[in-house]
Amino acid sequence: MAGVRFDEAYLTQLLAKRKEWTKRGVKAGHGGDFNLKSDMDRDCSTSIKRIKSSKKKHEKIFGTPPISDRYLCALKQGIDTKNLPEWLVNYINEDDELATAITTKNFIPESPHKKRLVDLAKDPTLLTGRKATPTQKAKRASPEHFIQVRIFYLLERDYPFEYQFIKAVPNGGLRLDSVGYEMLAEGQKKGSLDIDIDLPKGCYHGMKLEVKSENGVLSLMQKEKLELLSNIGYHTTFKKGFDNCWIAIMNYLALPLFDNKTKISE
Repeated sequence: MAGVRFDEAYLTQLLAKRKEWTKRGVKAGHGGDFNLKSDMDRDCSTSIKRIKSSKKKHEKIFGTPPISDRYLCALKQGIDTKNLPEWLVNYINEDDELATAITTKNFIPESPHKKRLVDLAKDPTLLTGRKATPTQKAKRASPEHFIQVRIFYLLERDYPFEYQFIKAVPNGGLRLDSVGYEMLAEGQKKGSLDIDIDLPKGCYHGMKLEVKSENGVLSLMQKEKLELLSNIGYHTTFKKGFDNCWIAIMNYLALPLFDNKTKISE
């Protein structure tokens, strides 16, 4: 992993120091002379200079810069996963772009779902919450928020066609009274469910899913909305936790295209 955390400027500075030490007769840690030729022209996979050169060459030919597998492996090993949920660690190990965004300052993924996972990887208290301290403000836990972030991250990654027809409905969250008034004036309605799937499947016109954390409960308005939409031909359900929400979505997407007869048995 030598060099993974160092940029080219640091390596240039280090080389200058070693040249100076060599002039003064200072020896390397192994007791011999510093290998200045190796320092000037490293040929290892974690050499910043070599990676930059390789990226430029690949980008010129193919239009996109690659990142070597060994370099990515080193990046992932350098990520502090001690306080991260297991599912996020798995995503990082599976998704090279996510790992690169977490470890590379100026690399920003296009996906808003990946961006939010990067935020979480850098600050796990976004999920768990945090009590106020003399130097930090309190932070509310956001379990339902990250359930939806995970859902849309996986849909975008693994179900790109279906992803186009699935959207979240912005009902929750803190906002100014004036903004809330404007949203109501624009047509937002209380009790609207969290996720819309605008794909007719089986005997259903689409699916409406209300997402809850493990301790979440339905409001009266949400119960009424679930029943109302079910009565006019939608598959409606509410689920607690990511696993149950994801299974519900997968069960719906597994239905045949609209045939006006196939139902989901729950």
